[in-house]
This record gives sequence, C-alpha cells and structure tokens, in this order.
Amino acid sequence: MNSKYKTYLTDDLGMTDTRADEFDQIIGELHRSIAKMDAHNLRLMWTAFDGLMNNVAEYADNNSGLNDFREWNK
Repeated sequence: MNSKYKTYLTDDLGMTDTRADEFDQIIGELHRSIAKMDAHNLRLMWTAFDGLMNNVAEYADNNSGLNDFREWNK
C-alpha cells in the first residue's frame, strides 16, 4: 500500500524520511493487527492504550478507506 501517512510525518510534522519510512511501516502493521480484533478487544485497546489508538486512527485518517476504530472508543 502506498501510505499517505509518511507524507504527513515528513511534510506536516518534519520527521526525517528514514524515520518516517520505518514508523509508517510499524503503524501500518499495528493497524492490520488491530483490524483483526473483536469488539471486546477494540474497547479494551481504547481504554488501556488511548494514545496508541489515537495514533492508529490518525494513520487511517491519512489513508483513505481504512477503519479508524473510533466507534469503539466508548
């Protein structure tokens, strides 16, 4: 997948390209892992790892068509 999140990291946040590549890959893998979770575990993730889940949601915001999982933040 061609991620627009790297552009966000480099252009908007000023992260160096080499770090942005790696971070983009890791957040992509994390998003794929979270996408496999059921409702119970998604709610658990938002409760225990709110900051991490916000990062994953931001990744989805920058890559159209991806679930941001915000509906489980209740």
